[in-house]
Amino acid sequence: MTEDTLAVLLVEDNPGDAKLVEHHLREGSAGPLSDDVDLTQVERLDDAVSTLETERYDLVLLDLGLPETTGIETLERLDNVVETTPIVVLTGLDDSEAALKAIQQGAQDYLPKDDLDSETLWRSLRYAVERERQAQELRRRNEQLGFFSSILRHDVNNGIEVIKRNAHLLEPELDGESSDRAETIVDWSETITDLTEKIQVMIQGITHGERRQLETVDLSAVVEDQATVAEGMGEHVTVETAVPFGVSVQADEMLAEVLHNLCTNAVEHNDTDEPRVTVEATQHEETVTITVADNGPGIPEDERAALFSWEGRKTGSDEGGFGLYFVQTMVQSYGGSVTVEENEPRGTVFRIELPAA
Repeated sequence: MTEDTLAVLLVEDNPGDAKLVEHHLREGSAGPLSDDVDLTQVERLDDAVSTLETERYDLVLLDLGLPETTGIETLERLDNVVETTPIVVLTGLDDSEAALKAIQQGAQDYLPKDDLDSETLWRSLRYAVERERQAQELRRRNEQLGFFSSILRHDVNNGIEVIKRNAHLLEPELDGESSDRAETIVDWSETITDLTEKIQVMIQGITHGERRQLETVDLSAVVEDQATVAEGMGEHVTVETAVPFGVSVQADEMLAEVLHNLCTNAVEHNDTDEPRVTVEATQHEETVTITVADNGPGIPEDERAALFSWEGRKTGSDEGGFGLYFVQTMVQSYGGSVTVEENEPRGTVFRIELPAA
């Protein structure tokens, strides 16, 4: 697209329909897109493919009924050729199911020809171009996230491993305060390694979306392991669990880290003499509800909305804000949700909904 011209490829084998589309394009206004339209028409899908391989267009108007192919297959074949060019489907059928399939296949819009007019057509084109611009920006950001993830995986982790290995070698040769400092270096190296792993998993969850590979996870085993860890944080800590045998969810190995964050936070930020945490699971037809409830000080209602945001670091520890942000990111990557509410008579309840396996 030049500063004043929008290049459009029309794939339409019906001369009457082609003239009608051209009429609407000439009659309407491109608004902020351009001052003029450069329209190219081809009648066959093969011609459209060869044209797109040699010429660049800002948008494709595609009729689904062509001599070589009809229906969604037409869109599938053309979508395999274009990478960043938005496609608006034109059809003689007002079929909502076909419209949904077209959008799922990658079309930006689906326009029945009988309802077409200049205003409708130009509105669709403007939205299609803008959505594609946003999609390209999202792809660019995902590439950046992938780059930073590789930096964490290789450069940062390798550097931390060198620090930890050297501190291990120094420990036997030192005593007293110096030995304690070497041990602190080892402990912090392991903490940072764990943190970078979580960040990498979060990046994968953000960039992969629905493509994230999930598996069946036995919930009772994960809950019992994390309950044992949380109960070991203090002499008077009690963690009760109620997870029916055989309950499984769609998740991965990082679900343990999700429950670890919630259970240990429930103990760490508890101001009672006898901290108590209850972890329960309820099986529904298609989902599983997990609740982590405590008898701590609770979270003020006006702070709950921002609790899972990156800015919501109000849990009293340097890692708390990140931990809850991590929890939400991972749960959403599993196709679930997490909420927080008040526990009665005292404390907080975190409620996680996950797809049942």
